[in-house]
Amino acid sequence: MTASILRSAHGTAAACGAVLVAEAPVLDELPPPNASRTADGLALRRVRGRPFRVGNTAASDRGSSLTRITPHDGAACDPDSPDERRRARRKATSLQGQRRRELEVHTGGPVSSAVRVELVAWARATAWADLYDRAGDHVKAATFAEKASGHGLKALGIAEREAAARPAPLRSAHDALAAALNDETT
Repeated sequence: MTASILRSAHGTAAACGAVLVAEAPVLDELPPPNASRTADGLALRRVRGRPFRVGNTAASDRGSSLTRITPHDGAACDPDSPDERRRARRKATSLQGQRRRELEVHTGGPVSSAVRVELVAWARATAWADLYDRAGDHVKAATFAEKASGHGLKALGIAEREAAARPAPLRSAHDALAAALNDETT
């Protein structure tokens, strides 16, 4: 189950100095999503708990900061401002953590450091694209968005290949005991 394919750079990408390119297959060729696997992963996350207790209404009706659209009052922000840069770094950290958790649910296990590196690059490029978009510099915003897309596809491809190579976990403690007993008798 691969959502992206890493290949040697060819054509314009090779001429510009790229070593690898991430290509997305045609949507018709992708396998259908596995709803039960996603639901199981999300249920596991729910069981682990959240930092907020029942009755805490501090952030009710607010939603995640990642889902809110930054209001644009017509005045462009200054991308060189320390406050704007700090906001972009905080957004990148939040994006990276959220996407890492999504990939862990999707692949059924922890992600490697290679995936984390790509996720950090993806999150930073996404946050900077948002910053330059709010500043009105749409050329830089598009450049960062394109870089983010490549890093996101690479992270997904690596995570899926690693998940495919990971041994299947035993289903229960009973299965583990049975496997251990079978190994001792042979």
